[in-house]
Amino acid sequence: MAILVFEHCDLSGVRRLGATLRDYGHRLDIRRMHRGDTVPHDLDDVQGVIACGGPHSANDTEPAWLVGEMDLLREAHAAGLPVVGICLGCQLLARALGGEVGPLDGGIEFGWHDVRLTDVGKDDPLHAGIPWTSPQFQYHRDAVTTPPPGARVLSRSARCGVQAWAHGLNAYGFQYHPEYDDETIATIMRTEPEVVAEAGLEIARLGADTERLYPTFARLGDRLFEAIALLLMPVDRRYKGLVKDLHH
Repeated sequence: MAILVFEHCDLSGVRRLGATLRDYGHRLDIRRMHRGDTVPHDLDDVQGVIACGGPHSANDTEPAWLVGEMDLLREAHAAGLPVVGICLGCQLLARALGGEVGPLDGGIEFGWHDVRLTDVGKDDPLHAGIPWTSPQFQYHRDAVTTPPPGARVLSRSARCGVQAWAHGLNAYGFQYHPEYDDETIATIMRTEPEVVAEAGLEIARLGADTERLYPTFARLGDRLFEAIALLLMPVDRRYKGLVKDLHH
């Protein structure tokens, strides 16, 4: 069995999260949708699903795989499989479970922004050991405007009311990019200066902020990824028919 991973562009992949999962003995089945891979027809031999970021809108109907991926996310959640969505994946998962996604008020949220845990988030098992306020890297123009019915909002930023959310014990969405490495951020600064300008930032200041904040960001991301590997997607889920929750 393997964790099914949907990637949607070369920039935003599973990256550091994938490395941690492999370190803990997980197998990954990576589908690069932007390169012509397809959505599986069923969940046979799938122990969990991760949907990564990308340039699309969760409200798009083209390319057609966006709808198919959203359907599979819904099916995986209904089957009790652990599901994680990051950025675009967070929005696709929210829509799959009945939430709404729309443009972020004020335009793009990009660069380093403080994310604050809600009271519910402070008690969430995946966020154990995460400070109540942490620096996170953002890159999005859309956001979850209405969480799915029954979802718990775990964190917010000053501009975005839903930075992390959970539904039940097995579905988590993260609007920010905990999986980014320093090379990814450097690539964005080098190849997308118009995005930096759109956010009202200067490349030199963004570079200085990255040098200052990245070590803390990476350490906290590693803690989150370990919780995902050990609590949300433990290796013993590979045994077919065995599904455990976070309390077992």
